[in-house]
Amino acid sequence: MTELTTRDGCTLRYRVTGDGPHTVVIVPGWSQTAAMFDRTVALLGPEFRVVAYDHRNHGESGRTPYGARIATLAADLRELLDHLEVDRAHVVAHSMGCSVLWSHIDSHGTDRLASVVWIDQPSVCALLPWLAPSDASEVGAILDFAGAEAFVASLLGPESDAVREGFLRSMLSPDLSDDDFAFLLAENRKLAMPYGAQLLLDHVVQDWRDVLPRVDVPSLVVGGEVSHVAASSQAWSAAQIPGAALRVFTRAEGGAHFPFFESPDDFVPVLRAHVLAAAGAPVSAADAGAPSYAHG
Repeated sequence: MTELTTRDGCTLRYRVTGDGPHTVVIVPGWSQTAAMFDRTVALLGPEFRVVAYDHRNHGESGRTPYGARIATLAADLRELLDHLEVDRAHVVAHSMGCSVLWSHIDSHGTDRLASVVWIDQPSVCALLPWLAPSDASEVGAILDFAGAEAFVASLLGPESDAVREGFLRSMLSPDLSDDDFAFLLAENRKLAMPYGAQLLLDHVVQDWRDVLPRVDVPSLVVGGEVSHVAASSQAWSAAQIPGAALRVFTRAEGGAHFPFFESPDDFVPVLRAHVLAAAGAPVSAADAGAPSYAHG
């Protein structure tokens, strides 16, 4: 991996694969790493230049005792785009990575985005005081404040390792092999506490609903039939983003929280079709049917 040093002295580790005309930037989720996307990157093909990186305090990136906020990670993403001189990228955001990108859009707009794939993240996670019960169900908010506090506290307690293992299992399909789970858990554990707990709390209390209508680039919202995130919440998000397409992966297609890892053979054709269609490039018969976008 290569590295850059951020404005506040943190080392971000990233890798660039390929030199094709379509730049794809991967933004991982909470406690996830660039390495979890290796299967997807390997299958994308020569048309793509793929940038995958680890957030600060995640994976192989540097550690800081400060910056446990989505806004900090969004600023890091902006610096990475600047560092690599990426004018416009097709961004693949997974889980908390969607929050990072929503924060980036909230601060900077969509000028650097050619398109986005939003993977399995509600726009609101917690039952915020201004969120009506019917709205909470629709958008996929599942945590009340007491539940969020208790979960974060458990990440800081003596049973932290067991809690994290259970949380990871809840996001995966029962079909995943033991070896694959062991790999994901080892990557997950590279995020240390208390930073991880502080970041997670900042993540779950955000409300990004007002950003969704401002996403004016081609978007594909991805859900999973057996994900802990209700697929209906992803349908709701797709309806808020102008012209967005929706793809819900079935259990047989790895349709839990990590479709790109559990079944890259199903995920990659969908990703390729999305990027190529958004770029106005030909989509081959080997790829999934290209979504239809309202955007130019």
